[in-house]
Amino acid sequence: MNRPMIAILGVLALFWTGAPATAQVAPVPEAATGPAAYAPFEPMIGRSWRGTGTAGAGVEDIQRWDWAIGGHAVRVVHSVNGGAYAGETLIFRDRDSGDFIFHYFTTGGFHTTGTMTPTGPGTFEVEETVHGAEGIEKLRSTAALGADGVYRVRSSTERDGRWVEVGGFDYQEDPSAAPVMPAVEGAGTVTGG
Repeated sequence: MNRPMIAILGVLALFWTGAPATAQVAPVPEAATGPAAYAPFEPMIGRSWRGTGTAGAGVEDIQRWDWAIGGHAVRVVHSVNGGAYAGETLIFRDRDSGDFIFHYFTTGGFHTTGTMTPTGPGTFEVEETVHGAEGIEKLRSTAALGADGVYRVRSSTERDGRWVEVGGFDYQEDPSAAPVMPAVEGAGTVTGG
């Protein structure tokens, strides 16, 4: 599989686009801070998930959801196909709007920004803008943790003014799964005094 396709699948793995959902927005405490502000994400946090791609055989995504910044944000680290592509997301609740905003950084040389709207526990609608990836600018996704324990993500991209479904992932919780970050030669080395 070529690198641009792996990068696009990575974006889709993390930020799920699909047809706009019609569900109501889940209530979030207005004045909440710390973990209480992130209640819609609670079913995901502290867990690892192994996903299988719906658009192509042999594409696997591993996600790990954890607290970040001492409980003031949520961090999601993921890798596709054992580290062929990877990324990290920081989800933060904007104090002024109450929206859950995110920034996704990738090993593919691009990043995305957007909002996640909870529609229930473990269920979200995502709108995102892709920066620096040729051929893909906007994504919409839906993600839902089902009663069967499967976390289903479906994604669409805008093409010629229409939203076109491009696949997704079905995830199962897997405590043994761990994302693999591709190493960059010389990274992590501190020089000087």
